Amino acid sequence: MEAHINPMTLNACKLIPLHTLSKGMIIYEQGETAQEFYFIHKGLIGLYHTLDNGKESLVRLYQENEYFGYRTLFGDSQYHCSAKVLVDAEITRIKPTSVNHFFVENPKASKKLLQSLANELREAEQRLAKSAYLKTSERVIQSIDFLTKNYPYYNWTYREIGEFAGCETETAIRIANELKRKGALPPSFTLSKSK
Repeated sequence: MEAHINPMTLNACKLIPLHTLSKGMIIYEQGETAQEFYFIHKGLIGLYHTLDNGKESLVRLYQENEYFGYRTLFGDSQYHCSAKVLVDAEITRIKPTSVNHFFVENPKASKKLLQSLANELREAEQRLAKSAYLKTSERVIQSIDFLTKNYPYYNWTYREIGEFAGCETETAIRIANELKRKGALPPSFTLSKSK
């Protein structure tokens, strides 16, 4: 979502500033009842989905001047993922007094949220389609490229690359090492084993 819609301009909601959220903090858990959404002033937030078998996947990232957790405004009553701080963050919690009233009182913001939702759905569908026809190595390469170009200030782990690519951590490590041997990644390129 574009930064033009500052949360301070929103009506029919309560704004709660949350300062200095440390890396690793959970903002909300998957399955929690949703009553609010968030705006990021500073930091990086990852959305993680956990399967019944306990396997966790990094599904989406949000950074400065973006809103997250708003999907629930459009029908869901529970968060579909957990939100975790990846880079120390400052955010604002936005709690609408009533969802319908919030939409009526904030038409520009509502339109932007709907556009963001549509863009996220398109991106999710594209990633799903790629997982069906791209080889695992191509998905890992694309994930490394996307994550390091769009979020260069974050030190990505093999686990996160694997989650984003839809493969096991060991597979991401093996493919990254093969790419280094072939010179497709600079020798100085490193990913963390874990965090």
